[in-house]
Amino acid sequence: NISATVDRKLLTRLDALARQTERNRSWLLNRAILVYLEELEESPLALGRLKERRLSPAALRRNLGL
Repeated sequence: NISATVDRKLLTRLDALARQTERNRSWLLNRAILVYLEELEESPLALGRLKERRLSPAALRRNLGL
């Protein structure tokens, strides 16, 4: 188990997506984390940059051209 604080706007988006997809928050968060980790594991460039400095998810996507 894990506990995290989620920005209110992000939580609103998460809840909307949960309703649209008929999935719960936990399922969506687990899937998002899995996809994020797989992307990082597949990209040595991303891993190298994360070791140099912490990047926000948005900055990481920009740096990866996503």
